[in-house]
Amino acid sequence: MEFVIYTDMFIQQMQLPAAAVRAPTWFSTRRLLDEKLSDLHCCTNLNTVKQIQAQVLKHNLLQDPYVAPKLVAAFSVSRHLPSAVNVFNLVTNSNAHLYNTLIRAQAQNNAHPSVAFETFFQMQRNGVFPDSFTYTYLLKAFDGYNCFWTVQMVHAHVVKFGFLESDIFVPNSLIDSYCKCGRAGIDAAMRLFLEMEERDVVTWNSVIGGLVRGGDLGKACEAFDEMPERDVVSWNIMLDGYAKAGEIGKAFEMFEGMPERNVVSWATMVWGYCRAGDMNMARLLFDKCPGKNLVIWTTMISGYAEKGLVNEATKLYDKMEEVGMRIDDGFLISILAACAESGMVGLGKRIHASVERRRFRCSTKVLNAFIDMYAKCGSLDVALGVFSRIEKKDLVSWNSMIQGLGMHGRGEKALELFNRMVHEGFEPDKYTFIGLLCACTHAGLVNEGRNYFYSMQKVHGIVPQVEHYGCMIDLLGRGGTLGRSF
Repeated sequence: MEFVIYTDMFIQQMQLPAAAVRAPTWFSTRRLLDEKLSDLHCCTNLNTVKQIQAQVLKHNLLQDPYVAPKLVAAFSVSRHLPSAVNVFNLVTNSNAHLYNTLIRAQAQNNAHPSVAFETFFQMQRNGVFPDSFTYTYLLKAFDGYNCFWTVQMVHAHVVKFGFLESDIFVPNSLIDSYCKCGRAGIDAAMRLFLEMEERDVVTWNSVIGGLVRGGDLGKACEAFDEMPERDVVSWNIMLDGYAKAGEIGKAFEMFEGMPERNVVSWATMVWGYCRAGDMNMARLLFDKCPGKNLVIWTTMISGYAEKGLVNEATKLYDKMEEVGMRIDDGFLISILAACAESGMVGLGKRIHASVERRRFRCSTKVLNAFIDMYAKCGSLDVALGVFSRIEKKDLVSWNSMIQGLGMHGRGEKALELFNRMVHEGFEPDKYTFIGLLCACTHAGLVNEGRNYFYSMQKVHGIVPQVEHYGCMIDLLGRGGTLGRSF
């Protein structure tokens, strides 16, 4: 009897509704977290990354060598480098992978090269040995003429630790970095190239790209002819070289002979013909291009705008909207710059309305481009309206507005804006003073202009340059005190 009762009770318990049975919470939460972590390094939403970071800290997973690099990479692609550094600093025993991830983040977020280099030095001080990835990421941080000696230092380090011949990615990265350092860098890249026993298509492309950038199209063509194998990048580099040199006929001849083309090939040719002023040929190539992306749309519309072809630019922009092409910051900045130079305020307003209709979240750089466009086209009140709505103004925002006001004779308003800028903690640069001096010139504010000129070095430590002296000569000349300009 008792056995039957217990059996019935067991059967009833087994038949309870599913909602009454609780899943193991810890297991479910951890499983969800693991799923989020697997793709975390691709996440660009800062708030999402911060939420996952909170869960990582809650479960004490930050010291996991798999988790910390994912968080650093996620903060990097979210453009929040300070948070990436904070995560790195919380890890007690950083390995080479974590150091490499931070160096890469610093390079990707355009930090000063010294920042990535300091992380590299810290890595060595803490006894962590670099690997081939360390050098390739470190070299990505150097991209200018002033980095030649630093690249040479990395080169010496690579040779000392034997990475020059063990991994072709390292010498390829060195060649690429050298080629960004001007004539001396290109010569160093060529020497390294000739020393290499093993070369791949990336090696050749880097050298040819450096020669093209250095303006040595003849040597670039010789290297291109000597290549044992080429890819579409090789051809596109030469197309770009010919287009920038104004040799659009040779570019078209090469374009016709390409074994395969991609949208970059088509966009380069469209840009070349726009630059040469042959808008019909540019449009013909644009229409023939298969699989158009935003870059080629931007190139064609900007070409029309720069040439002042209002109807063509507007119609093509409308067509782009019809096909559902999504805009980005690069598109807006390029088109607005072209509108500003040609005075095409109508297209600029149309784009502005489209941006607001789509509720596109404009970055400060895009809003600065709107200010510049409206100011140069004489729509100062609209420019001031955009300026006032920028939540995070940068120095370019202030400079654009000051220059716009000064350009159109509203000097006193420009000086008032400058005083407000300084009061809010922004430090002026040389461009700020060019805008101020121009404002004083157009408004006839001779004494004020003279005072600002002398305050440049005394108060702000900015040495006047040729442009500033030119503004002063113009100011004193218009004010009838030309004798003081000599």
